[in-house]
Amino acid sequence: MNNQVDLTLRTQRNTLPNWQLLKLILSSLIVLSFYLSFNPQNKETFSLLINVFNLTLIPMFVFISGYTTKEISWHDWPSHILPALIIYVTFQSIDMVPLYFNGTLELRSYLLLPQHGVWFFLAVPIWQLAFLSMPAFIKNNKLTLLILLFIALIISYLSHKYIAEISALFSIIYYFPFFIMAYFCNDNILLWIRKKSILIMLCSVIVAVTSLIYQSNIIHFLSQNVGALEVSDLLLSDLLSFVASLLLGYGIVYLALSTDKFQQVAKNALGIYLIHPLICFLILTGLASLQIELGVVLPFVLALCTITICLLLATNPVINWFLNPVLKTKITK
Repeated sequence: MNNQVDLTLRTQRNTLPNWQLLKLILSSLIVLSFYLSFNPQNKETFSLLINVFNLTLIPMFVFISGYTTKEISWHDWPSHILPALIIYVTFQSIDMVPLYFNGTLELRSYLLLPQHGVWFFLAVPIWQLAFLSMPAFIKNNKLTLLILLFIALIISYLSHKYIAEISALFSIIYYFPFFIMAYFCNDNILLWIRKKSILIMLCSVIVAVTSLIYQSNIIHFLSQNVGALEVSDLLLSDLLSFVASLLLGYGIVYLALSTDKFQQVAKNALGIYLIHPLICFLILTGLASLQIELGVVLPFVLALCTITICLLLATNPVINWFLNPVLKTKITK
């Protein structure tokens, strides 16, 4: 039995992650994070777990989108725009339903305030366009990429400090460094990561989690020792969070499954990501009317129920088309 498990693990490490399955897992954890964050008491109880989710789930989505579309060409790029706009408009409209019932629906909210992560579908074509516009010597050279990453981190920090609260659209700027990270990687590097000792992965995760637990102490120590440089606490926090995200991402890439067994379910991962806000709203509204409070266990049960409902809805042909718009175009020679 142990030999069989060892063989399975070695086979797993010799193959690349199944990105679609990983997106399914990430989407499911986003739902869990939503429920855990809803109750202030649970938010405090699970603060470390929620913090880990915040530093890994969306950043990994961004990394995967960059990694899987690196080879996109100018010829391919236009075909990515219209589906992204269809997804954005459709689910931004659906996400207005809770605002309508809460009496907070405004035209400004619809036009300028993307709800529940739909900004991501506008972001990907923009990030792709940014890299398509770059000269080859920038995106194909590790040193120039490193300089680009440094500049992106500074701009990300400035957006976080000054404009992030205005609209989720500025998340496009904030998360761009994780898209850049995809260009530092290739299949050989990912396989190298997956073949490394599990102890290295565990150490990476432990260092990341420890840095989150003692982040305020670390920032205080650094600010005292680099005070002459007048480095702000927010900048130090953003840099520490970025490093923690990379270390946790290392662990995710290492542990990510490569099996195709769940491909039929995994292909509906976006259904969870996009549909869950409305389902969560309906469930939480129902619980509030029944005066049922979220305890410690209920968020996990509700997350499982929500994920199941989303996956079932995603199998509907009409809904599925809006999740994955396929547009037939005539190619003329």
